[in-house]
Amino acid sequence: MSSLTSTMAMEEEQRATAEEKVRRILKAYASGQPLFPRDVLQDLSRQIDQGREEVHIADLDGVPQKHSLKVPAWCADWANSYRISYCSIQAMTTVNPFMPDEILRDQPPVAICYTRNDKKPENSLQEVRKAFDKQREVWQTSEACEALQKQLATLSLSRPITKIVCFGLGTLGRLSSRSAARSHTQHAAVATMVQALKARQGNRNEGIRCFAQDPAYDEVDIALLRSIGITPLDDPKGFLAVDESTLVFCVSPNVPVKQIIADVQWPAAMIWNTVRPSEPDVAKWEQRVRNGQVTWVCPYTTDPDSSRVRKMVSHYVQAPVVDMDDCLGDLTIYMR
Repeated sequence: MSSLTSTMAMEEEQRATAEEKVRRILKAYASGQPLFPRDVLQDLSRQIDQGREEVHIADLDGVPQKHSLKVPAWCADWANSYRISYCSIQAMTTVNPFMPDEILRDQPPVAICYTRNDKKPENSLQEVRKAFDKQREVWQTSEACEALQKQLATLSLSRPITKIVCFGLGTLGRLSSRSAARSHTQHAAVATMVQALKARQGNRNEGIRCFAQDPAYDEVDIALLRSIGITPLDDPKGFLAVDESTLVFCVSPNVPVKQIIADVQWPAAMIWNTVRPSEPDVAKWEQRVRNGQVTWVCPYTTDPDSSRVRKMVSHYVQAPVVDMDDCLGDLTIYMR
């Protein structure tokens, strides 16, 4: 057999293997098997709290896989910490043109990966607080703030909300970043939600607790968050904090929050990026040619919708967030 024929046979075998793997994953997903079971996240959180150097995380077949929380030598030159990796249904079933062999590797929905994480604050707490107070005032006098209050006061809600859990609102402390003002606005909007919900719920609840999970938070972020009544949570504790009386608030996160929430717990309400009526669970990268240069465009975001997410939100009353000032982005309120 020639080397060309051998190579073609190998590629055909790999293609068939990849297609079979994708079919198996999609069949499991269509049957309702969760990618992100609550008990898996609870067990992982427990192992992390115990200070282990190694953790075991069940894969899609329920088989525990070993992961190191200590940065391995092979990536020590560029990584100094671990983080939890969440793989969406699209990421598990879509072939990346830059790494076509990746689809053949084991890609469990929940795993440990390694990253560079330098959390040294760029600005002092006093500087960040001053910037936050200024942006909060801008938000509180905006039409978007007034509209959000009215929407939360009037939309149908079947049970009182006792908790707000936020994901991916971004660091508050990097004032030089172009996204700083938006991050400050998003955090300021949490207090608006609390005020609106307390007003409509009267004395039926003693208070609304607020939590936020974002790996980007540094010590200045944490201090400021606590001062404005928001308790920071380490991953995956934010997901585990969600219950039937929670409002989930999320804006363009870097993990598939929608798909995780759909598996872990349907909350009382969500305010997050609008779920589109149709989007395939399997997507294809787009090839574009401009000025003779070929580029590839990823067909899904870091927080993609899915058939399961669409099924979940169909049980909620929906209303687009009125955001004429572009303070928050393309968000929709979902209330149960």
